[in-house]
Amino acid sequence: MKRFLPALTCLTVALMLLPFSAGSSANSKFNTYPNLPAPIAKEEILITSAGQAVESSILQSIAEKLNLQADYRPRALATDLYEYESVVIVVGFSKHGLSQTVRNFKEELNRVKALVMEAEKSSLSVILVDISGMLRNDNRSWQLVEELIPYTTYYIGMKSSERMDYLRFMLKENKVPTTLVDDISGIEVPFNSAYR
Repeated sequence: MKRFLPALTCLTVALMLLPFSAGSSANSKFNTYPNLPAPIAKEEILITSAGQAVESSILQSIAEKLNLQADYRPRALATDLYEYESVVIVVGFSKHGLSQTVRNFKEELNRVKALVMEAEKSSLSVILVDISGMLRNDNRSWQLVEELIPYTTYYIGMKSSERMDYLRFMLKENKVPTTLVDDISGIEVPFNSAYR
């Protein structure tokens, strides 16, 4: 009997841990892509901001580096979409950035919601990018994310987010392909994969 005791102990421990590991993996299963396997968007890209954070200008620099045909218009309206094939929205609320416009937050929220609704009506791809990660974890930035995810074709964001479980839940519920990167330099490959 002594020779079976170690094996019996291991089997008992494994059976005790099985319900815990099975339950957690079923609830937390969330697929992310290092980059998309095939393009989902076309060029003549409109890059705009949701919340007027400065990070959207960084994405314009990345687009230029990748030789993508893109215009950066941080205050673009739904009526501006007629000349574009896809929309890239960089999300992040900035009180200072918004103060440089003639809008308040509610008007900014309505602007971007009208933009994505028009993009959906026109069958344009919407790529939502959040490159600020932990830096813009305020309620207004999250309100923008919540409003935009249902219209999103592809999401690129940072792995470091205070509300990562909630973000994953929203993306999974809306079946949005997702790439999470460690830092801004990791955005080039997935961003390029959306177009090429």
